[in-house]
Amino acid sequence: MLLGIGLSCLLPMMSESVFAQQKTADEEAFDSYLFAFFSDNSPYGEQIRYALSDDGYNYRALNDGRPVVSSDSIARKRSIRDPYIMRGQDGKTFYMVLTDMRSSEGWQSNDGLILMKSTDLLHWQHTAIHFPERFPDLKGFDEKNLHAVWAPQTIWDEKEQKYMIYYSIGRHDWEYPTDDPRFNQPYFKIFYSYANEDFTDVTEPKLLFDFGTASIDGDIVYDQKNQEYVLFFKDEGRSVMNKGFRTRQGVMRATSKNLTGPYTVEYRHLQKEGQYPVEGSSVFPLIGSDEFVLMYDCYANGYYQFCKSSDLKNFTFVQNTPTRGNFTPRHGSVMHITRAERERLEAWDDLQTSLDELRSIPIPAYTLKQLDERKKVMEEAKQTLATGTTKKEFLKASKKVCKFVNRF
Repeated sequence: MLLGIGLSCLLPMMSESVFAQQKTADEEAFDSYLFAFFSDNSPYGEQIRYALSDDGYNYRALNDGRPVVSSDSIARKRSIRDPYIMRGQDGKTFYMVLTDMRSSEGWQSNDGLILMKSTDLLHWQHTAIHFPERFPDLKGFDEKNLHAVWAPQTIWDEKEQKYMIYYSIGRHDWEYPTDDPRFNQPYFKIFYSYANEDFTDVTEPKLLFDFGTASIDGDIVYDQKNQEYVLFFKDEGRSVMNKGFRTRQGVMRATSKNLTGPYTVEYRHLQKEGQYPVEGSSVFPLIGSDEFVLMYDCYANGYYQFCKSSDLKNFTFVQNTPTRGNFTPRHGSVMHITRAERERLEAWDDLQTSLDELRSIPIPAYTLKQLDERKKVMEEAKQTLATGTTKKEFLKASKKVCKFVNRF
């Protein structure tokens, strides 16, 4: 065997027998966490990536940290940021909303978002919505004045029986002065729309939340105990006074009895004391617990920070998770997945890794006959990655790739 070939080709051939021994009764129970994120401000980094966790705090990147979905195929800007992933009301359909943006073009170059829908977490229907084109008659939302449609998220509106999508809007005519007379601050407000039944279009934006100064990265969670909606958000931009409160790019909280507001702000930061700046907060429940995790991106320090709470109000620090190696998440979100869903993703990951090992074998190592065989094996593996939807399909293809790799 050539030096440098990894061990992943030993795993897929064992996987079928190992998986077969696991109890099917537990397949539909949530037992893992899926983290969807982008990784940095480069065009390659601004693509959808996945990581898995057993405990909600420590994650392993899939596909060796490479993209799971190419931005070229889904975004007008050919880059994405801020993926938010959720399970639909039927329990088997998944939805993702993303910022359609390439940061290298500037922070005031984004006018739209992306809607995505899937039944297997790997193959996605996608629609890019450019607000100036979609709402040409909406005053102030023209391409010259609108400069940001950021960090969309979605939640099921029980009253309306629709998926509500909410996001931050920035406009040039909303800028306000800061403590530094040289700079104005873009004024971000949080708006909402409703998705159509196919999750391919949105209704006209309506104001959801106005903090009084810039606010972005909204994340709404329903608090069952207090029968209220909790909106977590970031006070954005340069520090100013807002109703006696000094904004500092921290995570804050607002509450409402109605999903669409009005929301009452609590003028305090929730992150670990002294931790600034932070952004991209996401709150999710721990599996089998009444506790919630608040995670946020400490982008200036190179780690994600995790806190927990039993009341969605008071959070205690748990740990910093370093962002390094093939796990370098930026603003993302976490969703519970079942054992069967995790196994399918891991089988897909095995096939990706096995194919990479095959590609790593130098061409001169092959005879002409082996080159022809290599081509057929690779084409079948690529086709399975493109169209496969089951663990069995991915494992079968991995086995063929590894059988070929292990001959060298």
